[in-house]
Parts: sequence; C-alpha cells; structure tokens
Amino acid sequence: MQSTPRWLPNLMSRGMAILTFVAALTAAAPARAADGEPRPPSVASSPLFSAGAWTVAQLIPSPLLVIGSGHVGGGVRWQVTPLVYSFGVTAHPWRAFVIDPVARHAGSIELFGSPEWVCCAPGEGTNWLARGGVRAYLPLAGHGEALAGSLGLSYYRARGGPGTSFEAGIYVLFGVIGFTVTVSPHLSQREVIAALNLRYF
Repeated sequence: MQSTPRWLPNLMSRGMAILTFVAALTAAAPARAADGEPRPPSVASSPLFSAGAWTVAQLIPSPLLVIGSGHVGGGVRWQVTPLVYSFGVTAHPWRAFVIDPVARHAGSIELFGSPEWVCCAPGEGTNWLARGGVRAYLPLAGHGEALAGSLGLSYYRARGGPGTSFEAGIYVLFGVIGFTVTVSPHLSQREVIAALNLRYF
C-alpha cells in the first residue's frame, strides 16, 4: 500500500481554506444588499459611458455597393436617428438618438438622417450626399429580434440636384445586421445602392 504524499494534506487544507473564504464572501453579498447598503454605480450605467459608446457606434459606417448605369462602385453610409415612435413596446414608446434595437425592430416608425459617400457621381465635384427620411420597421419573427423588415422613403441632396428615394430592408441578429436596397431613379449613375447595415443603437 502506497503512503500518502506529504504535499497532499497541505494542499487539501489550503483548498478548504479557499472554499471557506469564497463561501463567506458569497453569503456576505446578499446580507449587504438586504441591509440597503448603497452599491457603487456601475461604469457601464453612467451617462458619460453611454454617450461615449453611442458616439463610437455612430462613427462605424455601413459599406455600400453602388450600382449605376454601366458601372458598379462602392461607398459608405452613416445613420443617425433623432426620433422614434415604437408601437411594439409599451414602456417609453418615444425615443431619441439612443434607440434600443428591441424598440426599433419590434415595430416602429423613425426619422433618420444619413450622410453618405457614394462613388462615381458624374462630372466634377463631390461624391458626398445628404439624406433624410422616414422608415417603418415591422417584426417578422421573434418580435423582430430574429427577423424584421423595413420600408422607407427619403429625400436627398447631391451633386446634380435633389431627389426622392425608396428603400426596403431586412434585419437579423437583434437588428444589428441588415441588408437594405435604396432606389433613387434620378440619382445619376447611382440609381441603386445596396447596403450592409451595421447598427448598434
């Protein structure tokens, strides 16, 4: 019969001491909460952190595939939502700027602004354009978290003059990833713009 290694009792006693310490901490946490002792505010819930996270998320552009008469190009798009009315949630149906994906994709109507850089504008000048419009979201599966769709109408100002666009989109993964197609009949050489939408708020 083999003798017990000398280090085994020492290891077992240290392990028991650690388990006792962890159990004491676990028991103390609910007691402190029950006493009503205020907890320090979480960094993630502070207004400064929320504003910073929102700003960083808005700076991430969505890539564009631009299909015009006789050519294909690229571009990028940013989106800001100053106002949303969500008819899919009961709590706080009116939202501004920081929009929970659930509030948007459970069913809502939003106003949006969208600066875009879209390649291949005819002639000399800038490829930038500004767009503003209204968009409706409808849940298709899982209250919109699994699958949602959208229809939109927008007015743009670009080199060559202003005009009107129509769009349709589909969204998955809680609305973070979407695919939209924008049709602008009078936006020369950029009549159809397909976008891989990346939206976090």
